[in-house]
Amino acid sequence: MTEPTGQPDLGSHALFRGVAPEALNALQSVSETKRVAGGEALVRQGDLADALYFVESGRFRVVVNKTRIVAHIESGEAVGELAFFAGGQRTADVVAMRDSRVREVSRSAFDAIAVQHPELYAAMLKLVSERLAVATARTSSIIAKNPRVIAMLPAGTSQLPDGFLARLAEAFQTVVRPQTPVVPLDRATSEAADAEEYQSWLAEQESKGAYVLIDGSGPEDWGQMVCRNADALVMVARPGQTEPEPNAMERAAMGWIAEPQRTLLLLRSNSGKTISHSGDWIDPRAPKLHHHVALDHDSDFAKVARFLTGRAVGVVLAGGGALGCAHLGVIKALRQADIPIDFIGGTSAGAAMGGAIARGMSVEETLDQMEAMFIQAKAMKRLTLPINSLLDPTVFDSELKNRYGTKDIADQPINFFGVSTNLSTNGLHIHRRGPLWECVRASGSLPTILPPFIDGEGNILVDGGVLDNVPVKVMHGLKAGPNIVVSLGDPNEVWRTDALYDDIRGRWSLLRDLVLRRKQAAEFPSIVEIMSRSMVVASRMASKEMLGDQDILVNPPIIPGMQILDWHLGRELAEMAADYIGEQVIPTMDFGDQFTR
Repeated sequence: MTEPTGQPDLGSHALFRGVAPEALNALQSVSETKRVAGGEALVRQGDLADALYFVESGRFRVVVNKTRIVAHIESGEAVGELAFFAGGQRTADVVAMRDSRVREVSRSAFDAIAVQHPELYAAMLKLVSERLAVATARTSSIIAKNPRVIAMLPAGTSQLPDGFLARLAEAFQTVVRPQTPVVPLDRATSEAADAEEYQSWLAEQESKGAYVLIDGSGPEDWGQMVCRNADALVMVARPGQTEPEPNAMERAAMGWIAEPQRTLLLLRSNSGKTISHSGDWIDPRAPKLHHHVALDHDSDFAKVARFLTGRAVGVVLAGGGALGCAHLGVIKALRQADIPIDFIGGTSAGAAMGGAIARGMSVEETLDQMEAMFIQAKAMKRLTLPINSLLDPTVFDSELKNRYGTKDIADQPINFFGVSTNLSTNGLHIHRRGPLWECVRASGSLPTILPPFIDGEGNILVDGGVLDNVPVKVMHGLKAGPNIVVSLGDPNEVWRTDALYDDIRGRWSLLRDLVLRRKQAAEFPSIVEIMSRSMVVASRMASKEMLGDQDILVNPPIIPGMQILDWHLGRELAEMAADYIGEQVIPTMDFGDQFTR
């Protein structure tokens, strides 16, 4: 039921403090009051987002997929602003917890008013930021555990290649302490043992601190005995040669061994062979991680051994636009020092650089790609009408799609993740599947600068730096072992300007200066600079507190005065970072046995 507007007015909302009375009066004139009974839905998931609501009284809960409560909304807050501004459908039910009253504003009415009073958009952005800050506090990661007894099973109709178990055991021995036993046990030498003898033998090996790798293929009773007594399950597949449907032994093993203790190895004959359709093998098995293994590369076996023993080396890359070219210098220095990169992940520019490396590109190829996108194609220099964003994303999207491709993240030879901020769920969105270009696009969607990315499930995604610009905690949740964490810029840097507040130009002065290409003596901070600095400041302050005991934080130097859109300085910055890491950081690192290669 809808009724004419009444008291109290919108000016009583904390959301609109500081907003000009003229703007509030205009907004109130096009709003209507709506009463919602306790238990009644104000909006439903999947409905068209054609109205915005402001809560006058009462309380609402936000429910995703009918079961998961993700937020509560109280008096003075807005309802449905996320889907409303991005366009599309509602991403959750909003249900009254008690009798409530809201003001309803249609999309057409709000857009018409906001064109004349843009401070209304600023008020809504403030609300989004506050909600995301709350979501940050409840973001957590799962600590990985390391197995000692590992069951190996062929996946689907695959078979373990001849000598595979011994080769993997040899790789294990190269990455653990020499005095740590690594025991491969194949079916041919042990299937005659009964359960009691087998368990006694396992107890003996565990008392020695041994890693035990056991081939569980063969007779059903042998496989069941192996898997019931294993800490972890490794399923070994030959994509393209066999069928992906899990076999009976795999299904039984997955009933005993939980997802966090499952690993899938996807073998290919050589590193030049194309990787595709990994999801066909991943989806029915739900492993925590999967790894691509080229049989002609001993380094891939060593990589698997590092993951299974908690020694995998991660690289975590922060966001920062063109400053992210420093990441490429860090990668170059690590490779020159033969430090492996087993897992790479990042936010915004970190996701873009990390995604390119995960594809198998070299540092030089990645730098060429960045220059082609941002200098030659001018992907981030195309203004548009400021309705959904300041920049037109058309060229940017086309460049990303062509250069990163539509291949699944799961099909990249190096394990990778990117993060974005999910405005639909008010939390961090971790990209581990889906087209790589979509991950890079979503992770770098600077609010107001670029429009949000909307995925196939209707999630509204913006730059990951809003919530987590240095996603080392995400890496901790995905794997054990050391990480090289790259933060951009000096965390102790003080950012000041010579401009005065009175230097803000009016609309006509600004238009004149843009047409005449005139610059002020002291430029007032731009909207891009302000947005970028706002997102990274909290992450820089918290970066050290987020580190694990084995993590190494590095802050490569930045070219003085370089800004986040100065892509023409990217190659110089990368070389500077490579020299710094190679000469001043790597020699001081105490690797111990963490980075055994």
